[in-house]
Amino acid sequence: MDLVIKLNSQTVGKDKIARLVQYSCRALWASKEARAAATSKDTVQTLKQIESILSSFRKLLRFGKGFEVLYSAAVSIDLKRLSNQLFIVLGKVSSGLFLLADHVVWLSRSGISKNVNTAQWQTRSNRFWLVSIVMNLCRDLQELNHLFIYFVSKSNLLDLLQTLSVVLKEHKSLVVDTVKNVCDVFIPLNGLGYVHMSNQTIGILGAISSVMGLLPLIYPRLKF
Repeated sequence: MDLVIKLNSQTVGKDKIARLVQYSCRALWASKEARAAATSKDTVQTLKQIESILSSFRKLLRFGKGFEVLYSAAVSIDLKRLSNQLFIVLGKVSSGLFLLADHVVWLSRSGISKNVNTAQWQTRSNRFWLVSIVMNLCRDLQELNHLFIYFVSKSNLLDLLQTLSVVLKEHKSLVVDTVKNVCDVFIPLNGLGYVHMSNQTIGILGAISSVMGLLPLIYPRLKF
């Protein structure tokens, strides 16, 4: 119970919990809809409504954060280390632009702004989100590559599996972040039509990435 209170007291904690429930609802209603059972229609509709409500809630919860993320990206730029921080900076900038586009989508869907092409802004939002995830994933892969090069240089090919085990065990925060980004990248890819995945699969991937996002809040040592 203390854990729930702790997470609920943080805006990011509320967002992660809502995201987990949102994508879990998508996986559930898609699973029930696939069975085409008449008794599931009401349940499917209820789950879809919950998903929609949580999606709107999260957009409202993040409103204004786009400016905050862009500002943090600007002040975190260190020109002397820009080559090393390039993926981080580009990831933050893309994330900020994604959130700003998402704000426009929320304003449109809430009826506050009526002269907006919602579909067009949703596409822009997905594109910025995709770039943000790809940049974060590139950073993860860069770190994994450095680690493997370091460990493999000190061992022979026969110890490769043991080396992999050591890397995963000693760098759990990197593993958690990588799993989260790998799961997340398929969501905007699907939204943009680059890949075609079922709602159930997207729901499962979203739920897994949400759990990975919650872990660093529960166990700070897992924050990458």
